[in-house]
Amino acid sequence: MLAHVGQAYLDLPADDRLETRLPKLLKRHAETVAKARGESLSEYVVDVLAERVANEIGSTQEWRLTATEQAELLRILAAPAPSTAALQAATRRAEDLFGI
Repeated sequence: MLAHVGQAYLDLPADDRLETRLPKLLKRHAETVAKARGESLSEYVVDVLAERVANEIGSTQEWRLTATEQAELLRILAAPAPSTAALQAATRRAEDLFGI
């Protein structure tokens, strides 16, 4: 099974706060879903936010690589990767995310 897409965020310490206002109905529905999943509302919100950010962060950032870093990236990308079940699943996910 593939790891949760936002797991890298979820493994970090919760060392900052986010205060927000939201519609009462949305909060009630989120609490219902969280409870059904056996999570607190905070756990559910962090999980959903981490997944959404992990899926969308790539489209909001630009890589700035030196010529040496570019050459290394191209070398890595050109090297054949062994085909494994995890690689095949990741490939399907990339195709879904990026339309490749």
